[in-house]
Amino acid sequence: MKINNINNIENKNMKIESSLLLNGILVGIFAGVVGAIYRLLIGYSEKLVHFTAEYIKSGIFYKFILLIILIILALISGFLLKREPMASGSGIPQVSAEITGRLNSNPLKVLIYKITGGLVASLGGLSLGREGPSIQLGAMSGKLVSKLLRRNSVDEKYLITSGASAGLSIAFGAPLAGVLFSIEEVHKNVTKKIIIGCFSAAVVANIIGQYIFSLKPVFSFPDIDYVTPSIYPWIVILGILLGIFGTFYNNTIKILYKFYEKLNLNIVFRPQVAFLTSFILFILCPIVLGSGHGLVSFLLEHKLSILFLITLYFVKTLFSIISFTSGVAGGIFLPILIQGAILGTLFSNFFDSKYTGLFIILAMSGYLTAIVRSPITSVILLFEMTQKLNYFLPIALCCLFAYFTANILGTKPVYEYLLDRILTSNKIKDNEVDMEVEITTTITNDSTLIGKAISEIQWTKNTLVSNIERSGREIVPKGTTILEANDRLTVIMPKREVDEFLKKFNDV
Repeated sequence: MKINNINNIENKNMKIESSLLLNGILVGIFAGVVGAIYRLLIGYSEKLVHFTAEYIKSGIFYKFILLIILIILALISGFLLKREPMASGSGIPQVSAEITGRLNSNPLKVLIYKITGGLVASLGGLSLGREGPSIQLGAMSGKLVSKLLRRNSVDEKYLITSGASAGLSIAFGAPLAGVLFSIEEVHKNVTKKIIIGCFSAAVVANIIGQYIFSLKPVFSFPDIDYVTPSIYPWIVILGILLGIFGTFYNNTIKILYKFYEKLNLNIVFRPQVAFLTSFILFILCPIVLGSGHGLVSFLLEHKLSILFLITLYFVKTLFSIISFTSGVAGGIFLPILIQGAILGTLFSNFFDSKYTGLFIILAMSGYLTAIVRSPITSVILLFEMTQKLNYFLPIALCCLFAYFTANILGTKPVYEYLLDRILTSNKIKDNEVDMEVEITTTITNDSTLIGKAISEIQWTKNTLVSNIERSGREIVPKGTTILEANDRLTVIMPKREVDEFLKKFNDV
């Protein structure tokens, strides 16, 4: 009888995994198409921006027309923000909040407003990336597929996470990084079900991307010899410096948010600051407009002075943060990579020019690690974006010391800080706080819950453990069930208790 029960559970799990695989493919198709459309729109708009920057040099009249256009675009951005606040910013914190049940967005509305808002911001020359919005677009595609297929709330979380993987995959041509980012930054837990859904969605989205954008890497670098151990001490120094600059970035974001709060502008007028800054840079420094993708080629092809690179870094960084903290739809991922590339070029000025490409790659990954604190994603992302697979140790070493330095300096990872801002901004309606939600979490190897019965644990007041997944098998929880390391718990509770539960769970 017991053997039959085990076989029934195993068959049930196989059916669930097969269903997640098929659902992941559907999400990958949907998210891949949506992400490809968004990537094309942003790409064409950035070409238009740089054409405009050249064209307005011919007379003051054209500069005046540009100013009027930017003011109108800023008003449109503000209107879009007012209509759908959940489509603001990068979208990654919103996706994290969706996974834990603390936000409940309208997927179709977010898709429409995110694409429109991102396009308007890009047409205005703002220094924002496509990757964060692509992740949110992918996640909302997953949620929409879940609604269409009438999946339950647990399956919906899997499909949202799968969609996020597909979003990053189509944005950067990086399916593995898409899976890892969803696990490291969005879901923050690893299960076989998550991997199946995310991997299938990311691979399908990447195939769609290859048909549209070809097999070429996002960034093209010249071939570089293998790195000798004699360079490793300098890589350590670079990692430490990147940790310091990453901390500067995270602190500057906080300062700029406070600046906007002191201005106390109506949400409709808040983007004007960023768009007026863009107008000044259209005239004085057009090279920093847009996400900055073309800057990498510029850095590789020109011998630039230290003073120019320092100025370029600070102008690009401040403009990116001013753009992002205005609240308009757009991400920080790609601008962060470009800022890292500038720092890598600056560092390479003290070495033979043959190392320029190497230090750019190292600095991009290390700087991203210092700001986001997702080191594995950073390493894999640069592998996939550059298709240079022989730098694992140098990149890992750089990311390690960048991560260590940023942690020592004590700043919170940027997406955690942004999530905290969203959760304290009172955007959740009062009648939603009593809704019951399902969340999933994993017992880590060092948890004090290991070896305890469910009835012995001081859960939050209205918590119900509804399911336990152990080694690929599902267990119906009882009060006497002893918890083990790596158990995956599905828990039902009121939305208002989620933060308290997560804090208590993570502390044990």
